[in-house]
Amino acid sequence: MKFFTKEIGIVGQDQKLFKYSAYMYAIALSLIAMITILSQILIQQYLSSQMTDSHVINIAARQRTYSQSLSKTALLIESGTDIETNRKEFANILRQWQKSHEALKGGGSDFMNLPANDRQELKEMFGIIESPYFAIVEASNKMLKELYSPKAIDSMNLKANIRTILENERMYLLGMELIVFDYDRFYRNGVKRLKEIEYILLYIVLVSLFLEAVFIFYPLAIRVKQNMKDLVESETTAKQLAAQLQEANSIREQSHKELRDINYALEKATYVVKTDQYGHIIYANDKYCHVTKYNMGQLIGKPLFYNNMGGKESIIYEHINNQERRKEVWQGEIFDHASDGTGFWLDVTMMPIIDNKGALYQFLVVCTDITKRKNTERELLLLTEEKIKRQGAEQKIISYSIINGQEKERTRIAAEIHDGIGQMLTSLRMKMEMIENKNKHLGGDITELTDLLQMVINETKKICSDLLPSVLDDFGLSAAIRELQKMCSTTTQMSFDLDDELEPHALPREVEIGVFRILQEGLNNAIKHSKASNVFIHISNDEKNVYLFVKDNGRGFDFDEKKLLNREFIAKSNGLRNMKERAELLGGKLVVQSKIGEGTTLQVQIPI
Repeated sequence: MKFFTKEIGIVGQDQKLFKYSAYMYAIALSLIAMITILSQILIQQYLSSQMTDSHVINIAARQRTYSQSLSKTALLIESGTDIETNRKEFANILRQWQKSHEALKGGGSDFMNLPANDRQELKEMFGIIESPYFAIVEASNKMLKELYSPKAIDSMNLKANIRTILENERMYLLGMELIVFDYDRFYRNGVKRLKEIEYILLYIVLVSLFLEAVFIFYPLAIRVKQNMKDLVESETTAKQLAAQLQEANSIREQSHKELRDINYALEKATYVVKTDQYGHIIYANDKYCHVTKYNMGQLIGKPLFYNNMGGKESIIYEHINNQERRKEVWQGEIFDHASDGTGFWLDVTMMPIIDNKGALYQFLVVCTDITKRKNTERELLLLTEEKIKRQGAEQKIISYSIINGQEKERTRIAAEIHDGIGQMLTSLRMKMEMIENKNKHLGGDITELTDLLQMVINETKKICSDLLPSVLDDFGLSAAIRELQKMCSTTTQMSFDLDDELEPHALPREVEIGVFRILQEGLNNAIKHSKASNVFIHISNDEKNVYLFVKDNGRGFDFDEKKLLNREFIAKSNGLRNMKERAELLGGKLVVQSKIGEGTTLQVQIPI
């Protein structure tokens, strides 16, 4: 163990030294490469400059030749020798001389391939020869004009122009010679500067090589010498480790045997599949081939759990394609189809396989067949749903019977109150009026009792009307709603707007009673709790349904259907639940909408 620790320490030191050496060596080589490139750039720039200067000197030398040729041709013309040929020659030489002069003066000439003239001294020297240049040009142009004139040649004018050319030629040639000498001086100065820069770059290269030897090669040589010594020591230790390694190999072989046994048992007991990183099968054991009814050749490259009946990608691909979670273990239940269309359920565990670099390259999928369990669960679910439906139907029958019983009891109680208590109260009131007429001296007390008795009679009538309005049986739903609106208007300060669009044909009695009771409960809630100033009522029907809409502008409330319409929660919502149950018993539906400060809306739809 100490040997391994020492070796690890040595390797760590070597790695640091080699990294440092490589870093420094790269810097040194980069510096030398940069200096070499810079040197080549300077040399190439100098050579380009020299080629340009040589070209300029060549053109300047030709200017002298052109100037001399111009003078010589002018003298030949003056002597009368072959005037036609010399006249053309004179014109050509003049044009060449002018173009060369302008190119040398301004530079940047594509025709002469010259760079721009940015040297102030040369510009000043060209300024010196401007006067003789223009004098020669003017005299030459006058000569050409005289020579090409249709009139006879005036020898006096011709001689005067030739004399002007000869007089200014000397000064022009002297100036051009000075310009050539100046270009030569620029050339020599450039060579001198280039030599100085080359010496500096050579010094930097030598210093870099010296530093490279001191800080790179010398430490490496010492390290190599030490490593040789360590290798000799390691040889002895390696022999000892070889014996230990042989023993470890025996243990590893035993472990491999145990692992093969486990893999064999796993292969036989479960379904095992391997996929690539994209979920395509690269291996499947015999049990998986048997359940899918594909052979290995058909499964290779096939998407994992591909449902060949629906053509949809398996839910497991949501995990495979999720870059954040695909390295986690996935567990779940998968439904798939075999090649012949038979379905089966698998309990799946998918484990990612990571390489040494931490990258995912395969998935190992282990499955167990849960088809029987899922079929049993489905049968139990169907039985449970059937039981719930049966219980729901029974509950509806019971509730419908209870409501019918309530309506019958309401009718009986209303009849007894109307025919019994109502008649007795009316008789009592008539007796009180008779007593009042016979005993005038009793005065106010009898009148007060009579009025109180009348209030009791009116309240009794209201109770009878609430229990079962006779107008509903006698005249139908529209009349009963108008009577309910009138009664509510007389007992409260709220206004009620009714929009009655019911068709004249009669509705089933249970529908009329259900709609009336829902409206009655809704108006009672609005009067007791909403604090509204107006309630709008709309009722209509078509061939299939009756529609009731009630909206108030009251304070509203925080409506939560899951709580307010569920018997397990708030007891104060009995009215809402009763309305909902009445609507559902008639095969309809009730929708309640309410927000604090925005009023409440009831919408009822009941089939006819």
